[in-house]
Order: sequence, then C-alpha cells, then structure tokens
Amino acid sequence: MLFRILPTSILTSALLFAPAVTLVTGSISSPALSITLATNSLPSSVNQDLAEQLQASLDQARGNIPGAAVAIISPKVTWFGASGVADIATDTQLQPSDRFQIGSITKTFVATTILQLVEEGILGLEDTLVDRLPKTVTAAIPNSERITVRQLLNHTSGLADYTDVLFTQAAVNPGVFFNNWQPEELVSLINGTEASSEPGELWEYSNTNFLLLGMVLEAATKGNIADEIRDRILDPLALSNTFFAEEEAIPGGYVKGYWDFDQNGTLNDISVANLSWAWSAGAMVSNTADLATFIQALIGGELLEPDTLNQMLTTISPIASENYSAYGLGIGTIESPNRFWYIHRGQTLGYRSNMWYSPLENITYIELINARSNQNLSGATLTTLRRHKSTASVPEPGMIPGLLLLVSMGLTLRSRLPLLNNICCRNKV
Repeated sequence: MLFRILPTSILTSALLFAPAVTLVTGSISSPALSITLATNSLPSSVNQDLAEQLQASLDQARGNIPGAAVAIISPKVTWFGASGVADIATDTQLQPSDRFQIGSITKTFVATTILQLVEEGILGLEDTLVDRLPKTVTAAIPNSERITVRQLLNHTSGLADYTDVLFTQAAVNPGVFFNNWQPEELVSLINGTEASSEPGELWEYSNTNFLLLGMVLEAATKGNIADEIRDRILDPLALSNTFFAEEEAIPGGYVKGYWDFDQNGTLNDISVANLSWAWSAGAMVSNTADLATFIQALIGGELLEPDTLNQMLTTISPIASENYSAYGLGIGTIESPNRFWYIHRGQTLGYRSNMWYSPLENITYIELINARSNQNLSGATLTTLRRHKSTASVPEPGMIPGLLLLVSMGLTLRSRLPLLNNICCRNKV
C-alpha cells in the first residue's frame, strides 16, 4: 500500500521549494451540500435532512485534515460528500468529484488486468518470473525461477519491498522522489537483498510484487500498462476521472496533497513529487465515483469470468497484517465483529485512500483524503446513516486495530453463486 513512515529528515530539503502553509485549527469551511448539485459535483439520492447530517458528521470528523471526499451507496442511499479544501494556498473548496492519488488501490486495477490476460491465455497464474521477464531483470531476484504470477498477486513471493530501500536512500537524498524512475531501476533497489521466505511459504505485503507484475504485464502485451488498464477497464466502465500518473496526461490534474513532515504545525504540498516511484504499485489517480463504479463492476462480475473472480477472491488467512484479515489476488478482506468486507487501501506521501465493499448488504464506502493522517472518518458518517430513521439500518464496522479508516459504497450485486458461497460459508448475518 506504499505505506511507509518516512524519517523526519527525508523531505526537509526536497520540499524547500514546495509552499508551506499554516495548519489551521478547527474546521475549514465547506459549502452546504445541495441536492441540486453543480456540474462538478455528483448526484446524491438522500433527503435534505440526511444530507445535512452526513455533511455535518464529515465536517466534524475531518478535523484538521485539509480535505476529504466520501461516497456512500447502500440499497436506499447514494451520497457523495466533500469537506475542506483541494488547495490550501488558494482556499479552493473540495468538490465530491475531485481527484486524488489512490496509492495501492492501483494494485486492484493491475490485478484485474493481469487476470484478464490469464483468461485470454496470454499469461498463466503459474508462470514464473524467468518465464516472463528477461535475465537482465531476473538474475538478481532471489528465487526468480520459482516465483509465480499467483505469488506476486497474493504477496507470497518472499521478496523484499523496494520502497524500504527507496525511503532509506531518501533519508540521504530526498530527491529520489522527484526522479523519473524506470521500473527496472526500482526493481534493482532490492538487488542483493535476501528473500524473507521461500516462494509460497508466507504472506508478506511487498510493493515489489506489483512492480514486477507491471513489468510482466508490459512484456506479455508488448504494450504500455496505462494503455492496457485504460482499454480493458477505464474506457469500458467510462471511468473518466481515473488515470495512471506519469504514464498518461491528467487533464485538470488532481487535488494537492499535504504532510506536516516535521511536525511544526505547517503543511507542505507533497503533490510535487514524481509518482513514477510508485508505478504499478500505486501511481493511479481517481475520484470516489469512479472507484465506486470499479469495485461494483469487479465484484459484480463485469470484469472477470466467474471462475477467475472466484480465484481472485480466494484468500490466504490468517495473515500478519494490521490492514487486512485475509488477502486474495490483488484484493483484501476484513471481518469486523459483524460484517465481511472486500477492501483495498492506499497511501502515498500526502494522500490516503480506502475502497471497501460489503457484498451481503450491498454497501460501498469510498474515502479519499489529501493528507497523511490516522484519523478515522468512516465511523461518523456510517453511524449517522444508521441512526437516520428514514433509512434502512446500515451497521458501521467495529474498530479494527491498525485500520486507518473504513470504506464502503453500495452496489447491486449480480448473483454469482460461487462468490456468494465463498462469502456465506464464513460469515453469518
């Protein structure tokens, strides 16, 4: 999830040219939600009273986070909300349709594309790295002759995480986040690093896995990863606000991202960094509406055949993770005390993202913020929704240690018996 804590010194010199802004205590004002939404907003189907309550709960929960966009969809409610600002320097109010860096949610897009290639016979889940990548890449990768595409997708390769090395280098040379990285250069960061386990032996989240999957994808298609994702997912689903940063133009850009990296009460604009450092592990940009459409289409069976989707959602558990209860092929799960959720989370230098879907209740919640923060915004909005008398009861998830926030949005799930069996055999409602 590109989720590493940088030493305080890392960005000090790198961001000297990035404007610092004073952290304002209390809420940043945001316009009241209008049921008749502007052209840059998104349609909501909630009554005025509930809309105002949801907006108030989001404003209060956001606290000192510059901006947050939230989408909640349940069988009876569709709400797209925004609170705070997209740019502190200009005091530009955040809109529900605004775009953010989505970090490791990128992995679910990459995994879906890989699995489509498997369906077409272009790739195989048991293909090894040496089957798919040149020796110039694989020679220095431990166990490359035994690591399979499946093990890359489910984080059981045993490979070290290249971002650990990258961030260590950044402590000495913060400019690494401003380089125009090539995937081969990023992979080479783990040259000489021993594997933490044998292939298939243990689950350990590593961004290197999806960096290599991006390279496998391009080698197999003889094309560009951004083009493949666009042709296979973005254009068919009309995801007009989703882009692969540094690989394609992003007309209109996206919101500024912020981090008070030296804890001095000021925020710095982190969006000036070059996202090539994250590439296929986390370089995509999107908004709440597009992510809702994507997760609905994916779990609803619009992007993968039933057998392939079943493989994607077949998870490894238990795993040593504070962020997932189990993990499949590019998508994870959590189980709160009462509910089961499909989930992926993401974080880059100045952004955090969550994409969750509860199949048994047809609820989706997407949350995007433009800061590094541990604040949980989901409890407030979902509790507000549950308590509102005019809507069906929507249970908020219980607290999960280590989770930064919850996300869920509703979907009309196409009936898939194998998928539902996979869920219902473990979860009682």
